[in-house]
Amino acid sequence: MYLRKCLVLVYGAMVIPFVGISADNVNVALHKPVIASSQQKEFPASNVTDGIISRKSSWTSAKGARTPHILDLNLQKYYDIDRIVIYTGIPEPEKTEQEKGQAPGFWAMKNFKIQYWDDANWTDLPNTECTENRLDKIEFTFTPQLTTFQLRLISTDGEPVTINEFEVYGKEKKNMIVSVIQNELPDRVHKEFPKDMLVTVNKDVIGNTMKYVAYNQGYYMPGSNISGWLEYSNVNSLRVWTSMNDYVPEEAVNYQKNLNTLEEFEAYKHELRSSPEKNNFIKWKLILERCRKQQFSTNSMVFEYALLELKRLNIDVVLQMNSTDFDHTWSNKWKQWQRFYALAFYAAKTGDVTMFAMQNEPNHRHSGPMKITQYVDAMKIVSDAIYCAIQDVNKLYGKHLKSRFVSPVTAGSNANWWAEVVKSLRIDYRGFPSDRDLLDIFSTHSYNLPAAGYVSKVSDIRKIIVDNHPLKRSLPIVYTETGRWMNAYLIDKYETMDSPSLFTEWAGEYTNNTLNQGYGMWAFKFANTTSNTYPRGIKSGHHFIWQGKRIVEDAYNNVALGKKVIDLTSSHPAQVKVITDGNKTDASMWTSVNTDEKKCLEIDLGKSYSLGAAVVYTGSEYGVYTGPDRVKNFRLQYWEGTGWKDIEETIENNARYTQSFFLFKTPVTSSRIRFIATDKGSIKVREIKLFDEESVKNIPESHDISGIQRTGQVVRLFAKGFKDERPLLETVKSVPDNEVDALTSYNPKEMRYYIWLVQRKLSPNTLTLDLKSLNLPTGTKVFAEEVSANAYGEVVWSKEISENGQLSFELPAQSVMLLTIPACQSTPYTLTATADATIKSGSNSEKNFGKIKKMSIEMNASQINHNQVSYIKFDLSKVDNINAALLQIYGNSSDKYSYRFHVYALDNCDWNEVSLNWNNAPNLDREQMRITQVGNTAHVAGEIVVDKNASYHQLDVTKLIRKCKQKEITFVLIRELRQLGDDSDNGKSCYLDTKESNHKPILSIW
Repeated sequence: MYLRKCLVLVYGAMVIPFVGISADNVNVALHKPVIASSQQKEFPASNVTDGIISRKSSWTSAKGARTPHILDLNLQKYYDIDRIVIYTGIPEPEKTEQEKGQAPGFWAMKNFKIQYWDDANWTDLPNTECTENRLDKIEFTFTPQLTTFQLRLISTDGEPVTINEFEVYGKEKKNMIVSVIQNELPDRVHKEFPKDMLVTVNKDVIGNTMKYVAYNQGYYMPGSNISGWLEYSNVNSLRVWTSMNDYVPEEAVNYQKNLNTLEEFEAYKHELRSSPEKNNFIKWKLILERCRKQQFSTNSMVFEYALLELKRLNIDVVLQMNSTDFDHTWSNKWKQWQRFYALAFYAAKTGDVTMFAMQNEPNHRHSGPMKITQYVDAMKIVSDAIYCAIQDVNKLYGKHLKSRFVSPVTAGSNANWWAEVVKSLRIDYRGFPSDRDLLDIFSTHSYNLPAAGYVSKVSDIRKIIVDNHPLKRSLPIVYTETGRWMNAYLIDKYETMDSPSLFTEWAGEYTNNTLNQGYGMWAFKFANTTSNTYPRGIKSGHHFIWQGKRIVEDAYNNVALGKKVIDLTSSHPAQVKVITDGNKTDASMWTSVNTDEKKCLEIDLGKSYSLGAAVVYTGSEYGVYTGPDRVKNFRLQYWEGTGWKDIEETIENNARYTQSFFLFKTPVTSSRIRFIATDKGSIKVREIKLFDEESVKNIPESHDISGIQRTGQVVRLFAKGFKDERPLLETVKSVPDNEVDALTSYNPKEMRYYIWLVQRKLSPNTLTLDLKSLNLPTGTKVFAEEVSANAYGEVVWSKEISENGQLSFELPAQSVMLLTIPACQSTPYTLTATADATIKSGSNSEKNFGKIKKMSIEMNASQINHNQVSYIKFDLSKVDNINAALLQIYGNSSDKYSYRFHVYALDNCDWNEVSLNWNNAPNLDREQMRITQVGNTAHVAGEIVVDKNASYHQLDVTKLIRKCKQKEITFVLIRELRQLGDDSDNGKSCYLDTKESNHKPILSIW
């Protein structure tokens, strides 16, 4: 049966009318029975067929219900069906002011498919599968008509879904008897499974792990610590972004406007290739100048520096080369061939780059979008240019690089694009058959899917490739961009990249794409860089990064602190104390009256100040610096003596942030400041700070990583165990619980097994690992690194395998765990620290505290006398080959709250515990309290979180010990500022035992 799908856009009041309706245009689903896998009491499944399209009369799956969400519709009679219409999300007229500001499709059901009962089985309706849906009304039409009496909708959204109405248009099929009513949902839906689970690892190899576990780049500036954090991340590829206009503009090549034939094109191409670096076509001097200077964008970098660093780090580059300037003429083809050839030649020569992609998301509106015929024509030219460039670099420089063209890098699921591109990959730009595929790696992008959405996605893409490939072959399949949520959605959600509900779904994407034999995933993106759309940073960055300036809010003089604030919103002005109390938590929040009129808060500074900056906190605190309840339209004004004047830098229209820092181009002098908001309804403001001009002078420039989020730790752990196409071993769970993942790999170079475990439920499981088939000796040590609500990727336990080859432990609620099992065992031993000391800043900067029996860590940008950093040294002179090394330190926080800090390893061990102080400590920026030369002489070891209960805390430092070329190694323990308003640990500290105590810092080695 041939079925055709028609998607019709309905968003708000915009309707594209349906054409060609037959069967009397009757909604045959009206008032028909419906059952669902779950529902909320006030929003039952029966609402989807009541004829009312309203948020008040909708079906919503139960809170906390796991995927899949299933809805079964029984039409009770056979019908010839022309059309299905689904209304989801919130109808535009019913949206609140806050809801209207969300991205299109924010409230809609995003990932689903429809099945029909074929009298024997539930069968997928072809072309009804939707991923990343952004429509509030979705229509499917069928030619010829579909005949059935039952329909099923299955959604894999990772959160409750809402359907307002499910309409089915058709005509009764006479004389067909409904013999069996199939109205029972599958038994597996939301079944409660036993908490005890046996996980058996067998030696059978069922495939390979991914080749690439990777990132999309952030900033990459000389002098920054990016290389150090990339090295820590364990990734083996980085997608580097370039615009052809930035690096090879039109004026950098010889553009022959009068070139009109293939023969002329071939002649010029032959002439250029005969002398790639000295010819009349490519202006290399101009290109080299651009590659060696800073280029500022959402991915600011010095291109040459980035290439050389990534080559040094052994991280493969996917070079994203963006240009949509293709028009099918031979003169244009020659111009573009030269430009792409030149950039590919330079990248291969400088950085051994072999993977290249053309024009990001060509099917997206930001790319035009490009027409599919335009893209295919361009692909043929660019693929050839890259192939020739790599061949020529190999010939000239004795390299052995193999070019790999990555295509079509499409946005979302677009089967039509995929099919057309694959159909064309054996016809070259001349129109001749090609003896090679024009693309080597098939790439697309994917967002907004939970783990369950990837159970078969790679397999589905592979089928499209094979079906359309001229030789019926498949290709390596990758996601060159992927994330749990696209930033437009995430920025308005309560979740952050630290949320367990998010990072466990993200971990499950790795699981399912590995089981589907995906070739690679490039997480989007490495850091929360800025763009025109997101001027204060994207929320979906896996690391925090300084966005050009290292702004430290607490280091500046807040002249508004404690000053009088009056609420002028109503006719009865009232004093508001929480706006300037220095507390920006939800406990100290002002909520305005509910009115559509403008809101006004006036701050009386008591005297005139010269102001250089301000920060405004609106909405709730949970999202760090974003949130859906933020104030979107506001400004600050100052009294200039005769009236109120806007501070231009503070004018916000549709603001995307709860934290808004403003640096004034010209200082403002005034004794009174007003906050004016024009959002309708009630608004929330937590704090307003005003900084005097002098204190915000000379803010240092920085493009450094300042910290990692839990999703980044998930990436690190998965890359550690499952990159580089390692053997994937059969791993069997005794319980078919899809909310628990288990994978096993083997790294023959390290002789290590890795086991990947993911728990998405809100409750734990007791796992027993059966490792008998691996023939590991009794007593083999296993250690676990964990990401959870209480852990940031550190080692949480180490255990020994029992005589029966088993190991039991708890897999906590909403957690990710990587088990490391060195297959070679050696006699374990411990090294005790040979030196340790705490250093203190401010008035204590010349003092030594090496003999104190407790080390401490503390950071407070507003009170430098309280800042403390600790150093620990170990003697490695007797360390030879090692299977594993764990750094263990014993400590606790100063109060009931947890305390999180960074650990670095230093090459410089030239210090003494009886003379070390703040002013002579190695690799310490004494002004900014950060570790310097990270990625060079300092290396990220990890993060540790301590709580009020004193205990040992551990990090896997095997890689650092193996790479250490000195006979000693130093570890630095430091609390570094994560972002401009980071004050969560002010007044807090942690205490660690020294070598003079009973719980000494040790290296546990075997």
